[in-house]
Order: sequence, then C-alpha cells, then structure tokens
Amino acid sequence: MQTAPKGTYKGMVDCAGGILKNEGPLAFYKGTLTPLLGIGVCVSIQFGALEWTKRFFANQNRINGKGGANGSILTGGQLFTAGVFAGLANGVVSGPVEHIRIRLQTQSNKNPTYAGPWDAIRKIYGGYGIAGIYKGQAVTLLREASGYGVYFLTYEKIVQWQMAKKGIRRDEISPLNAVIYGATAGYAFGVLRALVPSQEGSDRL
Repeated sequence: MQTAPKGTYKGMVDCAGGILKNEGPLAFYKGTLTPLLGIGVCVSIQFGALEWTKRFFANQNRINGKGGANGSILTGGQLFTAGVFAGLANGVVSGPVEHIRIRLQTQSNKNPTYAGPWDAIRKIYGGYGIAGIYKGQAVTLLREASGYGVYFLTYEKIVQWQMAKKGIRRDEISPLNAVIYGATAGYAFGVLRALVPSQEGSDRL
C-alpha cells in the first residue's frame, strides 16, 4: 500500500485480496529470506550493544553513588540512550537486509529484476558498490535509533515500576507479565516506526 500508486487499493483487505488473486499465497512472503537470515545477527548485535551500554551506565551510577546499591537502576535518559545505541548498532545490519527485502517485494511480478536475494545483492553491488547496498541507511538509522530508544525505555520503566510496586527482584517478575510488558513496549515502538519510514521510498536506484 505504501509503494503502489494512489488509488490502487481501497484498503488493507482489498490489497491482501488483490495480492492473493494475482500472485498467489506465496507472494505474502516475498523478500522474507533475507530478514530470516539476518534476524539472528541483528538481534545479537542489538542486545549486545544494549547490555554493554546499560552496564556502562550502571558503573557510572555506582561511581557517582546513584541508581541504588549497585547502580543498576538507570534513569529514563540512560535507558533511552542505551536503546538508541542498540538501534544504531542493529541498523548497520538491518539496513541492507531491509533494502534487499523491499527491492524484492516491490519489483514487478511479471518481469522481475532480481531472481532472489543473492541475485539482488550481486546486481546492486556490481552496479553501485557498497553505497548501493546501504542506500537509504540514514533514515533507517533514524528510525532504529528512535524506535529502540522508545522501546527499551518503555519496557524497562514498566519493569522498574513493577519491581518497586511489589517489592520484588527482576527475576521474580512472572513470564506472563514480561510478555505483556514486551507487547506494550512493542506497540510504542510500532507507533514510532510507522511515523519514521525506512527505505520504502528508495526502491529505485
């Protein structure tokens, strides 16, 4: 719906119906191979950067006598910054992954430019080099940084609130509540993600 000319679809249901009718059910999964291959790397980098930054701030808090006995209670600004750093680190990998995904999703079904993700990478790199692979990276980094800043700030603040309210440790929070908190943070991230597009507008070099 974001890439089609205005008026092509009446809404989400009409769009889904048109894709199913014209391209078949597998069309809903076009371009998903690269995200599936890259998601593990993205998440690993993201949480590695997040935890490193949180520990850095916790150490600073201990030195300055803040954040509780061990400095682990981070401020909202520290949590947001940790999320921003995680998003930037994640964006280094997620940017090219999403670029290739969008290329495959938006190409013509009748006369496709690319035979698959590896063919897309080969052709884009062959024609434009590494800059072509990373086209649209600046706006993707903006989205990832702001989005994950909000995501982890929301999640951690809810966790802190629950711990303070019930007088419990972090590891005593029930798995169900952890899922609910994650979903809440995910909705906050989703709202911001919708406002800051990634590379949907860079589908043509």
